[in-house]
Amino acid sequence: MIEEMERGHLEGRLRLQRNDEIGRMARAMDAFADSLQNEVVDALQRLARGDLTFEAVPRDEKDLLRGTLKTVGDDLNGVMLQVHTSGQQIASGAAQVSDSGQTLSQGATTQASSLEEISASMSEMTAQTSQSAENAAQADKLSSQVREAAERGHAQMGEMVGAMGEINEAGRNISKIIKVIDEIAFQTNLLALNAAVEAARAGQHGKGFAVVAEEVRNLAARSAKAAKETAELIEGSVEKTENGTQIADRTAEALKGIVEGIAKVTGLATEISVAASEQAEGFSQINQGLSQIDQVTQNNTASAEESAAAAEELSAQAAQMQQMLARFQLRSLSGRIEPVSLPDTPPPLPEETTSSWEEMLENEAPPQAAPAGTVIALDDDEFGKY
Repeated sequence: MIEEMERGHLEGRLRLQRNDEIGRMARAMDAFADSLQNEVVDALQRLARGDLTFEAVPRDEKDLLRGTLKTVGDDLNGVMLQVHTSGQQIASGAAQVSDSGQTLSQGATTQASSLEEISASMSEMTAQTSQSAENAAQADKLSSQVREAAERGHAQMGEMVGAMGEINEAGRNISKIIKVIDEIAFQTNLLALNAAVEAARAGQHGKGFAVVAEEVRNLAARSAKAAKETAELIEGSVEKTENGTQIADRTAEALKGIVEGIAKVTGLATEISVAASEQAEGFSQINQGLSQIDQVTQNNTASAEESAAAAEELSAQAAQMQQMLARFQLRSLSGRIEPVSLPDTPPPLPEETTSSWEEMLENEAPPQAAPAGTVIALDDDEFGKY
């Protein structure tokens, strides 16, 4: 029996019914075999199956076998509890990181799209501002030309006002001359009357002289009439010239106001042109900044996608570790036996199975896929590619 026990065969029993020392030795060997099979080997078999709920009770302080088995079970149970707790925390943290990565990725994608739209709008505004700056520059140039033309018109209007004044003065001088002609015609008429009187006194000898005097008087009357009509025309021309002078003065004042207004418009057009140029330059700088922000956002989007993929990979590994830990039945640190219940745990191994750790890992079921829509599926060769 001792030779069989040395080979690890614990099924045999002596069961001797003797009261001598041989019987005592046989009973001690049967009890030792029962203890090894029911306590030590059973605990080791349960340990091989991943069941850490066994309890080894040493006979006394010198019981090295059961004491060591108890220490191994307690220590391994504590380590597995800590690993299980850490796995749950890692799985929870990985899920949170994955959700945050997905949210960050979506937000970065939305931000990139918004930045692209803003960049397009800013480009359009920049083009419009540049066109406005060119139009303002042309308006400034045209207003300068109009100002020069208005100044020339104002100067020419001044010359015309001067000419109208000279015409008015000449009309007054002509009126004076017409008055002199009228006086000469009046004196000639008087002389012709006197000559007619003297011819009448001369009688037959003064008839020829009377005819000449009559013609001279008629000529004087015609001259007086023409002088009167000319004077009336000159007076009308002088009045019209005065009215024209007043109109020219008012026109000159209006042109002066126009010149001053055009000068102000020219100044404003110049300021608008400068401001439009500065705005175009500012929009160009804004576009450059938006391009840099867009590039950074795209990099952040790629980093967020990589982080989400890494978090999904970590979550899958944590799930796989939990499935591996699900094979172990643990008891709490207080000593009360509590089997660990995890979702989707595989069925425990049969009690007769004594597989090694390598066989258990080889027979481990692959991790189940997460629900659709929550996982970024990447192969090993694709990880980190994006």
